[in-house]
Amino acid sequence: MKAIFLIGMLGLFVAPAFAQSPDFSAECKTQMQKLAYFVGNWKGEATHSKGLGKTETIAQQEKIEWRLNGVVLLIEGTGRPMNTEDIVFNAFAVVNYDPADKKFKFKSYVKEGFTTNAYFDVVAENKFEWGFDVPNGGGKTRYIITLDPAKKTWYETGEFSRDGSKWMKFIELNLKKLD
Repeated sequence: MKAIFLIGMLGLFVAPAFAQSPDFSAECKTQMQKLAYFVGNWKGEATHSKGLGKTETIAQQEKIEWRLNGVVLLIEGTGRPMNTEDIVFNAFAVVNYDPADKKFKFKSYVKEGFTTNAYFDVVAENKFEWGFDVPNGGGKTRYIITLDPAKKTWYETGEFSRDGSKWMKFIELNLKKLD
């Protein structure tokens, strides 16, 4: 009987807290519309450095969808060696606008089991930058994305810096929007 009373009392205090939560969905949807052209299916190539001046080009696909009525953007990238079905790259990311911090948040996951909490900035219309600090003082990584709706293209470079001032490109994506 005592347990039922305690559960009932807890419900009296918790329920009003949920009922009074403000709804920031309109603000979030407005901010997320800056990312609207990402939505769709993209296909092309990614060329990345393999060290010692060697590069490799893979077939790259990006599938991007709205979730939660336009409040969250899901991104799944898949890379395959040319003309094969083997997957050498697979990443999944979630982008949202945080109304408390007034910033976009970017959380990514890769098939090797790593995850990253990254910054995501709108640099200009259809131009974006995202990146993160490499753990244990290992440097910084940043990606610059430029979307061109007229040409239906996505151009992205990934760069690494040990000190945050001198940057070295390690990947380049050239994609076309399929739909």
